[in-house]
Amino acid sequence: MKQEVAVLVSPESQSQLLRSILSRGSYVPLRLESIDDVPQYMQGRESGVLILDLDTEPVTNTALRELKKKHALTIIALSGEHLHPDLEESLRHHIYACLGKPADPDELLYILKSVFA
Repeated sequence: MKQEVAVLVSPESQSQLLRSILSRGSYVPLRLESIDDVPQYMQGRESGVLILDLDTEPVTNTALRELKKKHALTIIALSGEHLHPDLEESLRHHIYACLGKPADPDELLYILKSVFA
């Protein structure tokens, strides 16, 4: 059975590349337009997985903390930056893994395999 994974990554070219990687695995990528779409994605689900681009999406520790409080959500972050001091709390407590950009297909699929195990 294919697992659904929400994708919130910009620009569209990066999002398409990520969706292509997910499709090669046993995953169905679902594109989200903003962090505000997460509650709708989670509706009717016991748990979910979100791949989130920290470089382009305006997220805060507070927003991620609230999402994790309300939903059984596993967040896999992507970033081309080495530091995100404004997201230190989230990186320690709310984000399952943070991968470099561009995403390494083998690394991403390995992380997803561990999430769904």
